[in-house]
Amino acid sequence: MRVLLPEVQASLNWTDCVLLDVRTSPEYRGEIFMMQPPEGTERGGHIPGAVHLEHTLMLNEDGTFKSVEELHALYTSQGITPDKEVFPYCAIGGRSAYTWFVLKYLLGYPHVRNYDGSWNE
Repeated sequence: MRVLLPEVQASLNWTDCVLLDVRTSPEYRGEIFMMQPPEGTERGGHIPGAVHLEHTLMLNEDGTFKSVEELHALYTSQGITPDKEVFPYCAIGGRSAYTWFVLKYLLGYPHVRNYDGSWNE
């Protein structure tokens, strides 16, 4: 269900793995870190090579999940396919856990694990 830092680091050299950043665009670009601009030794940005797909894109305006067809189209348009290892991450693991649920249980992806250490780690 979860992936740890050493495997995430190793996956940077894998061609069949997607690091999926589900944070907001300002977080992905490094403009904010934990809801404010990075301070001191904090580092903003994203893991090199990570695909960005904000977690809110999975929802309809009323807060329900989009249809399976819409979700499938959303992920495959970004190269996130069931044949790949997928490691979603966010800031502290909450939004990535929600994404893990969508991929694992709504779309049936067999090789998805949550990086709950996420950007905070």
